[in-house]
Amino acid sequence: MRRQWTGVLAVIAVLALIVVILIRRAPVPIEVGRIAPDFTATDLHTGTMKSLHADYRGSVTLVNVWATWCEPCKREIPALDSLYRALGPSGLRIAAVSIDRGDSVPVRKFMDDFGVTFDVLHDPEGVIQQTYQTSGVPESFLLDRDGRIVRIVYADHPWASPSNQRIIGELLARPASGDRAP
Repeated sequence: MRRQWTGVLAVIAVLALIVVILIRRAPVPIEVGRIAPDFTATDLHTGTMKSLHADYRGSVTLVNVWATWCEPCKREIPALDSLYRALGPSGLRIAAVSIDRGDSVPVRKFMDDFGVTFDVLHDPEGVIQQTYQTSGVPESFLLDRDGRIVRIVYADHPWASPSNQRIIGELLARPASGDRAP
């Protein structure tokens, strides 16, 4: 009888260990109010790797996940560039992360055709899609100076509209609280 209980306890201990491992590996939900997770992608202007936490720290940042084959992305790019031209001088940063597979040359040409002035990054492995738990493209994440997600948009969006410029202008006017992830 004692052997049976030892076996049952051993099975329970193994199951508990599996549950703990699964919980620790489960992704943190991406939602408004949380610190945006870090990611790295290649800056197509410089050819260097950029990190959200290292390179955009302290800035109001709009992270936009997009692809060259995405029709809604094509509609959204001019609005993003207009927003950046209006509020970039005040400190707004845009990190447009392409998830196109393969070589970055077509991505660079695509954005050059639009004449964008914001940061264009390339993540050909699509790691940002997993990290940010995206369901499609475009998807955008507006971050305050502390790196907290203040808005998530799941489709193309009129970013240059007066209401969006007002919202982002208010974020730019606020100092960082210092409550930021490492």
